[in-house]
Amino acid sequence: MIPFKKNSIILAPMAGITDSGFRQICRKYGADAVFSEMVSAKGIYYKDKKSYSLLDYSKEESPISLQIFGRDTESIKAASEYITKKYSPASIDINMGCPAPKIFQNGDGCALMKNPELAFEIISAVKDNTNLPVSVKFRSGVDCNSINAVDFAIICEQAGADFITVHPRTREQFYSGKADLGILKEVVAAVRIPVIASGDIADKASYDCVISETGVHSVMIGRGALGNPTVFNEIKGISYTKQQKLDIALEHLLKVIQDKGERIAVKEFRKHLMWYVKGVKHSAKIKNECCKAETFNDCESIIKFAKAQIF
Repeated sequence: MIPFKKNSIILAPMAGITDSGFRQICRKYGADAVFSEMVSAKGIYYKDKKSYSLLDYSKEESPISLQIFGRDTESIKAASEYITKKYSPASIDINMGCPAPKIFQNGDGCALMKNPELAFEIISAVKDNTNLPVSVKFRSGVDCNSINAVDFAIICEQAGADFITVHPRTREQFYSGKADLGILKEVVAAVRIPVIASGDIADKASYDCVISETGVHSVMIGRGALGNPTVFNEIKGISYTKQQKLDIALEHLLKVIQDKGERIAVKEFRKHLMWYVKGVKHSAKIKNECCKAETFNDCESIIKFAKAQIF
């Protein structure tokens, strides 16, 4: 069972980015569903406060999937049970695609694509400890010599995954080159469970291309939403001016402040602010000011200046 309608446009999980404030703003502007930042299963198991905080979400974000990562089945079981009882999200997602060196070198994320037996155990462990739909997000493989997305998708299905998300790049590629739609098409043909596409979807044209050429159930947008949370509605035919998008930036910041307080929120929002002003005249100067922002008023002044550069 997949908790999203066919052809849904979903906000992808992005560590350090898809916090509650960003998820709320994306839902408001057209995302049909959202995914949380990835949360360490061990962190949940050992009752780490930061890990717990990453699981919190508001009703405005639903339907939301909470994403966990890890390679230890004991903590995976505990995390799955805890999330089910405490939060009851739309689904639990298992990250088996993160390419970050720290995650990969620890045997987590995309490293699990090299260990399909353990991946099977982890997925089975989650399924055995929740009544929620379970999904897995992974890549085309670790490198160009070990592309195994099709075989890995079959393993996920056999282990009980209700749906999967595939980013058709290797771990070695990170985000360079182009997403391989051929791999997506092969995965869709190989399994009976729904497949969600991730990677290089940033507008109506790329959305239509992926849907029509691969036969995937739905799509995820990650980098395409950075500084552009209206991309979901834009794919649905609703247009926004650059001035309107800059106003939405302040709306976004207010949601983060409500969640984290002004000092922390502004510090974390600086990167978002730089994405929002991208392409504006004098953007280099504006981005320099973004790095110095300390208060909401600082950010408001930056946005006001940026809007004045648009003709």
